[in-house]
Amino acid sequence: MTATIFCRAPVALGVPATYLGFDDTDSPQGMCTTFLATLILDELRRFDLVGLPRLVRLNPNVPWKTRGNAAVCLPLGRGVGGGRICGAINGRPLKCYERGSSVDQEELLSVAAKVLERVAEFDCDKTNPGMVATNKKPSQRFYWRAVREVVPLSDVERELRAVGASWRRYKNGRGVIGAASAASWRPHDRTWEVISYRTPDRIGTKREVDRGSVIRMDHKTKSTFHNYDPGSGHVAITPASPCPVLFGIRGDSADELLRARKMIRGEPPLSWLLFLTNQGTDDHIVRCRIRDLEPGMSVRVQATVAASPRSIEGGHVIVRVSDGDEVDVAFYEPSGDLNRAARRLIPGDLVVVYGSVRDSPRSLNAEKLRVLHLAVARRKETNPLCVMCDKRMGSLGVGQGYRCKRCGARAPASAAGFAETSREIRTGWYEPPVASRRHLYRPIRRMSRDNNSNLL
Repeated sequence: MTATIFCRAPVALGVPATYLGFDDTDSPQGMCTTFLATLILDELRRFDLVGLPRLVRLNPNVPWKTRGNAAVCLPLGRGVGGGRICGAINGRPLKCYERGSSVDQEELLSVAAKVLERVAEFDCDKTNPGMVATNKKPSQRFYWRAVREVVPLSDVERELRAVGASWRRYKNGRGVIGAASAASWRPHDRTWEVISYRTPDRIGTKREVDRGSVIRMDHKTKSTFHNYDPGSGHVAITPASPCPVLFGIRGDSADELLRARKMIRGEPPLSWLLFLTNQGTDDHIVRCRIRDLEPGMSVRVQATVAASPRSIEGGHVIVRVSDGDEVDVAFYEPSGDLNRAARRLIPGDLVVVYGSVRDSPRSLNAEKLRVLHLAVARRKETNPLCVMCDKRMGSLGVGQGYRCKRCGARAPASAAGFAETSREIRTGWYEPPVASRRHLYRPIRRMSRDNNSNLL
């Protein structure tokens, strides 16, 4: 595969590492960009990891993503001091270091690109790899744009030239966007993921991961999340695609993840690697007014329920909400508790909806719901009395009020006798089951948790 090559001389000395980013190397039929990280690290043994590998998820709404829209950045250089074990490649322990120095970015790129060219899924139409090596991080605005917007390749290449980066692009080169964005990520919130990889002879076959060991791990660890869905029995740490990943465990503690990995029983892994990641952070979410919604955005909208929920074919629920402007919110049947909570909303409820904006019909696909305030629910018990005849009036139709059949006197709909009824919903958070959550989805259990500041 022929690459388009771009390079400039390094522009900075004394930085802690040289950043190698890459993206768009997998396909729905195989490979995994994180697995490429293990192959590159195996090839680049003469360099050290200066900090953990970075697994960076980008905008989940881009139409051309291959699977999970993940990019990887490896901070490489010459490590200083004592390192810590952060993985094993073909049985060889791998260390990362808290401090270090940069290396020749051209040498790094040249060797790593050969590995990419050997294994990337070039036959897939959506696979357009890119690789970046730089001694100076690109502006962090490119991460925030890439996780929330669709970024033009020309914008990214302009920034790469400005920081003196070297890069290679293949086919249409779209992977350079993710590669540069992963290199530009500076964590505000962060989590970790430990990923184990299969031996080559098992890739594409049914994964052998003991369900009971996953359940026990889930119960014994406090900081891990998205392991197992007790409602459906779904084991979420194993992917469904025929990729090299055996399992991946996510959590808020790197140390606990290293212990959790050892609790899983099943087929022996070939390699494993610990990543620092933006998964589970809601970094893709933008606070937004309804009037500003645009297709492809992932948003947080505070609004009032404007109409009673309506069910549509498939068990899905549509709820119209308003903050002065209106939009329909779709709660899909597989979303479980989220769908059931939506059915119990009534006009006047104040809610916060997280979700992605759909183009046609213009609507919001709900990812998460917070009920801030519940309206009073009332049930009509009696029609109003006619003050002239002392008889119950008759209804003129829904919302049209009442009229006395004897004298013709009228009364508004509000004149009826009402009694307050209990609600089958409470204020608080509602979320879908584990199987229906995106990689960037921040689970409710993390919403009030203090962020772990150990970045390694």
